[in-house]
Amino acid sequence: MSIANLHELSMMVPLINDLGISRFFIQVIGLRGKSAGDGPEKSQVLHSKWLAIIPDIAKKTAELGVTVTYPKVFLDPKEIFECAGLVAENYFIFPNGRVYRCPLCEDYPIHSLEIRNNKLVKTKKINESDLFKLNIPEGCVMNKLIQPDNLSYNKDGIPKYKIACCLLKEEIKGNK
Repeated sequence: MSIANLHELSMMVPLINDLGISRFFIQVIGLRGKSAGDGPEKSQVLHSKWLAIIPDIAKKTAELGVTVTYPKVFLDPKEIFECAGLVAENYFIFPNGRVYRCPLCEDYPIHSLEIRNNKLVKTKKINESDLFKLNIPEGCVMNKLIQPDNLSYNKDGIPKYKIACCLLKEEIKGNK
């Protein structure tokens, strides 16, 4: 889903019911950096539209008894940001043996871990853990570096909201 078809998401609720679906995952296409082309207003679902539409559709779908999973994306400044690279044993393993803690690093060949002799080992300095802190005021460091247009700041330069980790999802259990 992107801004191009966001208006069609509400049509999924009756379709899900008609098809007897028990689990629904709302996936939003994340266009990163220069690949976003015309900018976030042309492709990405902006903060105001996201909050006005996605949680409501998830709730309505759950009311049908369907379990709904979706990326939360925008966190209130008081909500705790959790990076999957820090709060869980998540790894991105590449065929060449490189191992990353965050998908950001697939764009930068400075991995902090690798597989050697069938063991996960730390790499020497300088690596991703030296250059990218996974706990910044904006939330997701990948978003801050690659998609900064998703962020807004108040007059004091403090983020108005945080961007959630793309690996951690919200889930609403169906309550039919």
